[in-house]
This record gives sequence, structure tokens and C-alpha cells, in this order.
Amino acid sequence: MKNIHNTKISAGILLVLVSILSSCEKWLDIKPQTEIESDVVFESEAGFQDALTGVYISLQDSILYGQELTYGLVDVLSGQYKPFTQSQNYYGASTYNYSEEQFINTSAQIFSKMYNAIANLNNLIGNINQRGQSLFSGSNYHVIRGEAYGLRAMVHFDLARLYASSMLAEGATKRAIPYMDTTGIVVKPRLTTTQLLAHVIEDLLVAENELLQGDPIVPGNEGYATTYLRSRNYKFNYFAVKALQARVYLYAGDKEKALLAARSVIESGLFPWTSAGEIATATETSRNKIFTQELIFELAATRLGLRANTRFDPDSPGSLLEFSSEFTNLFNVDLDYRARYVAQNILGTARYYSIKLTQPEGAFGGFTNRMPILRKSEMYYIAAECLAETQPSAAVDYLNEVRANRNIEALSSTLTAAQIQNELALEYRREFFSEGQVFYFFKRKNITAIPGLAIPMSESTYVLPLPDNELIYGQ
Repeated sequence: MKNIHNTKISAGILLVLVSILSSCEKWLDIKPQTEIESDVVFESEAGFQDALTGVYISLQDSILYGQELTYGLVDVLSGQYKPFTQSQNYYGASTYNYSEEQFINTSAQIFSKMYNAIANLNNLIGNINQRGQSLFSGSNYHVIRGEAYGLRAMVHFDLARLYASSMLAEGATKRAIPYMDTTGIVVKPRLTTTQLLAHVIEDLLVAENELLQGDPIVPGNEGYATTYLRSRNYKFNYFAVKALQARVYLYAGDKEKALLAARSVIESGLFPWTSAGEIATATETSRNKIFTQELIFELAATRLGLRANTRFDPDSPGSLLEFSSEFTNLFNVDLDYRARYVAQNILGTARYYSIKLTQPEGAFGGFTNRMPILRKSEMYYIAAECLAETQPSAAVDYLNEVRANRNIEALSSTLTAAQIQNELALEYRREFFSEGQVFYFFKRKNITAIPGLAIPMSESTYVLPLPDNELIYGQ
């Protein structure tokens, strides 16, 4: 694997872009493996736009959020699927055998591609900081700079959630990965989770301040909604920053700041609940299976159909990612929209699989090729967790609002803090299948037994080992 510290980005940037036709959006068409000198790419505002577009495209790669960091490897690690056989790709991951060859290869690619995205973001950030605002029109300087800082924080945070200890384990003392925030050939020290989260929070504050000034999604900034700044849910917008802040602060154990950030998203009023009429439809081609109105940030996954349809095809038993037997214990399959309309059972059996991301032929309504990254319901769960001990009835109210919009009964307002935590664990498992968030919840809470799994969970299973080529780097 090419080491991240040997990625030469001070003289040039490697942009691997895909030609995409999406409405009237302009995408740069550059042949793969073409190195473009930084002073050429960043000589115009369009160059910065294209460079940022290239990062978004790279993140929807199947090794990253297009599969492995969502419904693939990370969901396997959360124990959501039935046991794999030794001949299947995910067997090693499902048994937490991190010395298995397939797992080693996948993990190494994730690590490399994530740091490559960071390298490209660092090059963009370095150049935009050097050139300043004079090159840009409207609010584009603030938005591009804000998105770049926000994405750098997001990618580092997800690397930390994979390769670093949680705060309830050894996160305060055990070194994990470097925070790469400069260009050039630089050896950065491996940081503890505490140190990593401090850098993530710092980048998110920069992103927040920049996007507040020019993001059209912010009330009062609507006048900046040019062609480039449309479809803000596909970009790392201001409220994506606030949502990630809520997630990061909770991971760090700062419930006060997590609650404030979560409430800023909830109270914005910009992400309405998806109506029952769009979800509870008999015809899958017209069904809103990912609750699009509730998505704060998503990726345009242009090859999602080719990938997900194969993995969730009951006629291909060798490829099918089938839910474990826990599924029917977790859901009221006759009522809960997430089970009844976003999962499907194999006819004549009690076996289920996800159809959240599958792309049926003839699907329409703007519900296709969309990979959820941050969604509204998580903000309600974060708020509930933050209030569970101090205001339990308010915490239950947050849970019940989500439950009402998923067609399940309300919880009692007299639940204790411990009972609320139990309900939160159930809700994360119901809400985020196929999205890669359940493993991170288990890890953050340091849960020692995943429901349905006989393998005990600990540091050795929650912290993925660094790829061999990275172990010799860092101070």
C-alpha cells in the first residue's frame, strides 16, 4: 500500500474524477491517473469547484461510503447479518479475525483511500488559504472552504471510529492515527482519540463559521443559491456541520455541546419527516425507502444499483447480505415502516434482508442513487441520550417523535435513564441498518455483547489494526 506520508501533494494533486451528467451541474472530465499541477488546477474558481467535486466522487467509491463504510464491512462488524461461510468475503470480518487476508486487503484500501481524500482536501485548503477571496464570486469562497474543512473533519473522525479506541476504553491515552492537516511529505505523530477529536472539532468550527456566511441552506443566505450552490444536501452544508458536531461531541463525552448542536438541526425546521404516503406504498418503485426529506447530508452514489442490488438479491444466496435471526426480535414487522417497507422477507420464511438501498428497475420520484450519511433522526437520538439522566421525560419525547413517524407505539414518559439507554440501543439498530452507524454506537458505548453474537466485544474487536505499512510511521 502506498503510504500516506509519501503522498506527494505539494507540487501537484491527483484528481481522479468521473464524468457525470446530473441535470445542469458541470463536472470536470479528467482521465484517471492524470496529475494536474496545483497552480493549474487552482488558477480559477472553477478549478476549486472541480477539485472539491473530485473529493465527493472519491467518497462514494465502493471501498468507502459506496459500500464498505455503510452496508458492507462496517455493518458486518455490527453483527447485523447472518453468519458467513468461510468462502464468503466477509467471513473474517464477521468473526473479528483481523488477520484474515480479505479483511486485511479491504482495511488497507479503506485506510489508503480515506487518507488520499484527506490529501486532496489538504491541497485544496492550502491553496484556498493562500489565494484568499479575490478569485471567487458571491459566497463561493466561504462555501468551498467550509465544505473542505468539514469533509476533512468527517473523514478523520470516521478513521478514528475505526482505528482508534473509544473514550470509554483507552481513547485518552492510546495512540492511534495521525491528523493530516498539511500538504507535502510530512511525518505526523499518531494521536490519541482525545487529541484526534480536538482537531476534528477545530476543523468543524472553521467549517461552521465559513458556511454560516454563505451557505444557501442557512436562512437569510438564499440569495447565494447559484447553480453551483444548489442541492445542498449533496454537499457538506452548514447543518451537516452541526449534525457532525453533535455526533463528535457525544463521542467525546460532552453532552452539553452535543445537545446544543443536535437541537440546532432539529429546530431549523428544514428537514421534515417523510410522510407515510411516500413510505407505505405497495409498489417499491415509487417508495421513499431512505426518507429523503430527513437526510441532512448524502452522497450521490451513481453506481449504487449495481452494488446494492447484487448484495441484497435473494436469488443469489452467495452474495445475499441477510439479516440475522435478531431481526424479528427487534421489529414489529407488521407495523414498523422500517421493517415492513424498507426490508423484505424471503417468501414463505421468517428470513429478511434490507431493500433500503436497492434500486428496482423503473424506480422514480428522486429516491434513487442516494447514500445517507447524516440524517435527522440521529439528532433526536443524540438529544434523548444527552437528556436521559437529567430530563428523562424530555428524552422520551424525542424518542417518541421518531417512533411516531416510524409507525410504532409511544414509550412511557416514566422510563428511567437506564431504560432510555436500552431503547436507544434498539432504535439505532432499527434506524441505521445499511448505513454503517450501528457498529460505531456499540463501540462508543463499549457494549461487551452484541445481540445475537457469541463473540465477546472488547478493544481487540472494536479497534481495527492499522495496516502493516503504517505501523512504522508516526512519532
